[in-house]
Amino acid sequence: MTNTASPTRTINDLDRADIAILRLLEQDGRIPTAQMARTLGISEPTVRKRMERLFADDIIKVVAVYNPRKTSYAADALIMIRVMPGHLQAVGKALASHESVVYLGYTTGRSDIVVEALFENDEALFRFLDEELPTFGGIVSTETAHVLRTEKINYDWKLPAHFDLRS
Repeated sequence: MTNTASPTRTINDLDRADIAILRLLEQDGRIPTAQMARTLGISEPTVRKRMERLFADDIIKVVAVYNPRKTSYAADALIMIRVMPGHLQAVGKALASHESVVYLGYTTGRSDIVVEALFENDEALFRFLDEELPTFGGIVSTETAHVLRTEKINYDWKLPAHFDLRS
């Protein structure tokens, strides 16, 4: 028996109204649905239904994003990790569950995993590298870059302009 459920939509499946809703949310994530409806010339129930579908399809989510520089987390590090064959996902999942890790990606090239992690200070970063990281097992080598200043972070990213041209 085959699965007849429709696949989850991606950004490429959205129409002009969905993209217009996303554009308004990019400008102000707290914009009321009534205001969106007035701006777009569609009904508020339509806006709510479309937003619910965007959430259900995991195209968008609403979260509070902290600026790490405004917290006590002063040490930001990128850690490139080389892993023993056969240990990639186990190491990745273990690292992803660590409270200091804010981003983890599997990569190609010199590293197998790239992690961004935030720490309260350089001493906490040092302890992580020296004491905690070796306990994950399967790690061959690491290369760490201390981020001195951040010019742009992911919540600044906007949907590329060519998406506005969709029908």
